Amino acid sequence: MRVYELRTPARRRWSAALRATRKWSLPGVEDCPGCRETWSGTLAYPAVDLSGVDWARRLEEPRPAQWGEVVELRELVRPLCPPGALLEPGTEFGPAMGTALGRWGPVTLTDPWTVWVRTDALEYLSGLRGITPARHELRRTVTELLELQIPARGRLAPECLPATVEAPCGVCGRAGWRLPQRYWLDSAQVPDLDLWRLEDAPTVVCASERFAHALDAMEDPSDILLVELAAEDSAGYSERPPRPAS
Repeated sequence: MRVYELRTPARRRWSAALRATRKWSLPGVEDCPGCRETWSGTLAYPAVDLSGVDWARRLEEPRPAQWGEVVELRELVRPLCPPGALLEPGTEFGPAMGTALGRWGPVTLTDPWTVWVRTDALEYLSGLRGITPARHELRRTVTELLELQIPARGRLAPECLPATVEAPCGVCGRAGWRLPQRYWLDSAQVPDLDLWRLEDAPTVVCASERFAHALDAMEDPSDILLVELAAEDSAGYSERPPRPAS
């Protein structure tokens, strides 16, 4: 099975722009008792709505906190999340709130690890695995949009990481390395999904060839560059040419 990473091309067809935040998030960890680091991740679960939950007010102000409080709040929110959800410090929840500007293509990356789909293009993604459309609270939307909640599954191959990389912190799970210039997937951990993000590199959004075909079938082309991710280094990188505008 071919796997692609979703990226934003250098030259864009659409003028989409987003200014948004979320109401709830786990605290970041302050001075982790394992690695002594203070940090916060990038994960978000837009379909997890904490409206009406009494303790959710403790998640309304982004802040660092001691590890014990992070764990307490993480375990409170876990039953409301999808099974197996990765909940790292700083994980955000609920709909995006803010302003959407410009003209949006059928599928758009912002951040660039958050995936948006126009409602008129959603039918092309019907039946694909790993896609949960989520509502938003955005103002000035020219077109109707939905955010996609994407599960975290799979990992990079250990061989593509620097030899000096230390094991993730046994307490908070922080991995003290940056994404290498060249990377590939652990072939034993590629999930049976059509859209997912990597557990150890959540900013890397992956898609199957079925997802790529769905993009090709859409009436309008999207500002999505598909870069093939190999399951081993020898296969290298290759870009899947975007569909030309009609």
